[in-house]
Amino acid sequence: MTRIIAIASGKGGVGKTTFATNLAIALSQFGQRVIVIDCNLTTPHLSYYLGSDEYSVTINDILKGKVDIRRAVSTHNGVMFIPASLNPKDLVDLEISELKLHLQKLNLPLIDFVFLDCAPGLGREAISVLQACDEIFFVTTPTIPNLMDVKRTMSVLSPKKKFSVDLNMVGSGKYEFKKEQVKELLKVPVLGEIPFDKNVIDSVAYGIPVIKMKPKSPASISYLQLAAKLVGEEIKVYPTLFHKICGMLKEKLSKVSFL
Repeated sequence: MTRIIAIASGKGGVGKTTFATNLAIALSQFGQRVIVIDCNLTTPHLSYYLGSDEYSVTINDILKGKVDIRRAVSTHNGVMFIPASLNPKDLVDLEISELKLHLQKLNLPLIDFVFLDCAPGLGREAISVLQACDEIFFVTTPTIPNLMDVKRTMSVLSPKKKFSVDLNMVGSGKYEFKKEQVKELLKVPVLGEIPFDKNVIDSVAYGIPVIKMKPKSPASISYLQLAAKLVGEEIKVYPTLFHKICGMLKEKLSKVSFL
């Protein structure tokens, strides 16, 4: 059964599109058929983050009735995708509320996951996408302002939706909430934790998904672990020399008495 999932956030800047593209590629490496659709119409970035500029049809064309959605799918890095237009003129006469009707035209039995890369916040654009999905993955950093934005967003949506949270850029700040604290605050499952990883910053600068640019980086491994969890598989991760050294130092420091 196809899972139609909105990749959402309470605000921008939390790594939502980075998350959507890398998780989609990770799932494809487990043999999953994934389509990512850029539903952030006013500020679209999916094609760049996916590392592709080779497409001729956009979600704007579909929503205007110019093209059937089944003829609009491009493929890059093992993932099917539908970008949004970068031309502001293509926002005119756009009816995002009909997105769900277009999704129903996809050959869903042949697709495992449909990711809707949603606009942040609670504007009309975002709400229309959130209403078109079955599940919502909220991407957020583990900081109180961003977590409260997620909580506020969930409060205005139907309780029948299936919510979960994915923590991004974990370890980048001093006053972060832990996984259990986030679960207690939001009352929803925390599916995964993607660590802060400088390789992600570099990958965005180059327009290459980190899982392709640095497949053994901490973030890439976390995306693979999350993908494995979503498909009910397990992967073994062997610690690098760096992590082994950090573990040894941590163990030694724990034995030092400061009294």
